[in-house]
Amino acid sequence: MPACSTAGRPASAGEGGLNAARAQARLTAADRLVRAGCYDCLVAAYREFEALTAVPVVAAAAAAGVVRAAALAAMRERELGMVDTGYLTIARNHGAAVPDAPGRAPQLLDAVAALTGVIYGVNRRLAGDDELDRSIQFSRNRDTYVKALRDAAPFDELGAYAWATYMCRIAAEWRNATLDEIFVASPALADTPLMLFRRATCRGLDERVLETLLQQDPRFGEVPYLLGLIAVGRQDLDGSEALFGRAHDWRPRWPSLLQAMGDVAMTAEDLENAAALYGQASAVEPRSVDARLGKVRALTYLGRHEDAIAATDPLLASNWSLGDARYWRALNEAELQRYDEAWADVEEAGKLLLNSDVPKLAGIIAYRRHELDVARARFEQSRERNPADCEVRFYLGVVRAEQSAWLETADTLMRAGECLEQLERRLRAEIAAIAARPASRPDRRARQIARREREIASAARMLAASWFNIAVAYFNLSQKNEARLFAERVVDDDQFGARAREILARLK
Repeated sequence: MPACSTAGRPASAGEGGLNAARAQARLTAADRLVRAGCYDCLVAAYREFEALTAVPVVAAAAAAGVVRAAALAAMRERELGMVDTGYLTIARNHGAAVPDAPGRAPQLLDAVAALTGVIYGVNRRLAGDDELDRSIQFSRNRDTYVKALRDAAPFDELGAYAWATYMCRIAAEWRNATLDEIFVASPALADTPLMLFRRATCRGLDERVLETLLQQDPRFGEVPYLLGLIAVGRQDLDGSEALFGRAHDWRPRWPSLLQAMGDVAMTAEDLENAAALYGQASAVEPRSVDARLGKVRALTYLGRHEDAIAATDPLLASNWSLGDARYWRALNEAELQRYDEAWADVEEAGKLLLNSDVPKLAGIIAYRRHELDVARARFEQSRERNPADCEVRFYLGVVRAEQSAWLETADTLMRAGECLEQLERRLRAEIAAIAARPASRPDRRARQIARREREIASAARMLAASWFNIAVAYFNLSQKNEARLFAERVVDDDQFGARAREILARLK
């Protein structure tokens, strides 16, 4: 009878009759994906580990793999400013069912959740309390979290990566440590692409290593974004645009990438495109402060003042970056000659921002409201904060002229004139540099040059106004030679020529 029975069935390891050898092979392949280190690799590893949790013979190891791969994917999303797709929650859920492993304290995932470090150059400023809450959480539990991270460092890929992240971006006491000292805790993993990526993004961006990683494994779709950031630092707009385009093809819904693309468009004077890209970034990540502010700035420079004012509403509603929102709102209100509203907003901005731009704008608004004493005080405050601003010196001189403070008028506008002449020389040097730089986009070069030419024209008008007001000041001070010298400089000027000739006639 035994001879007549069917052959014995191999022992099944679960789903689909997967045997132990095949399950173990798949588990090993998933481990290799984790060490391969790219974001797509980590996600693929997570999916494979999750599928293997249904196979009893490898279920425990697969569950631990889910925690490892999902937590690493969550860290990569955060450090690159990508959309949070919930991998940390997945890691926590699976981690609750995985027995504590040697070197793996239960607090490890808590520490990972509280890590705030992003890769150098990546924009991750959110209008919300998430980042701040994480920082506070880590500070409150620093000793516990640091111990958990340190103990886990030599244990597996998650421990090694998390410890290195802490050392690279947060650990103040290790700021002067070398990279070799930072990565000494995980020598067995040091040469894996996962850890080479972490090392290449630890204290800045290592272009050579990143390019090597991409050449060796094209699955590193995140690397072109980082190479694009390096190109931005070199002011290579064409190169950065091409690299960002590759990254965008890989992940179009990527807030920090869209923000960076908007920044490049702004630098290239492509304001319509910049406004659109900032809008896309804030649509994907509504809490993105800089994307929303970028859109406001682009709309302002486009002269779309009503749209720019409306774009400040989400920032004001979020109670985040209120000073910046109030400043840009005031600037656009001033352009629309809504001076009372602009004054209220710029006053609120002044309570929150300590820079030279806010008192400068307040001075301009006060001047247009004919409040000369207030305008003078604000321009003086702005000049103290930024002595290099030629326009502030010019406005201060004009206010002093209207107050008939002739000696101060002459002194202030003389300095303003020197500043404006230096500004013109600098702008012309920039135009020459742009013209000499290889560019695949003639339209971009033309826009960059045109903007600087507009600034030169504006400086020329302020310079002419300065010379005329200096002539008036010296005339009223009865310093005839000095008055004649400056009046002659604008005798042919369309705006000031007639009045300058009148001064010269009186000096005869």
